Amino acid sequence: MKRLVTMFPTVLMAYAVWGSVVFLGVPLSSRLLGQWRVVELFGQDLTVNGQQALIIRFDKDGRLEGRSDCGTFTGVWTTAPDQVRFRALRPSRCDQAGSKAIEQRVLHAMTVTRETRVVNGRVMLMHEGRPLVMLEPQRT
Repeated sequence: MKRLVTMFPTVLMAYAVWGSVVFLGVPLSSRLLGQWRVVELFGQDLTVNGQQALIIRFDKDGRLEGRSDCGTFTGVWTTAPDQVRFRALRPSRCDQAGSKAIEQRVLHAMTVTRETRVVNGRVMLMHEGRPLVMLEPQRT
């Protein structure tokens, strides 16, 4: 009985310390840093039929810059566990119809994105469980 009385607080303390530690791996904010290519938009594969590449760069200071044949757009990004938020998105001054439409759709998707999922090294931007944009890492 004496052994149980002395062991119980030790077990309780160990559980409190180790039971509260949750390993989440690499934080999303670190995973997003760098340059990404938009390869899918609302289910449309942008890598076929000579679609223009749209590249988005995420900086450690929370700024983003997107580039295409059309121009450059900018914004701000923040993360929480498995979530990313985009705000202050400023479109480029694009006047090319096809490129402008793609940029507008990407910006719209980014404004409603609330969730993310990492699939085979790619990052999927999502809203209410639906995939919106698939980003593929680019070498810099």
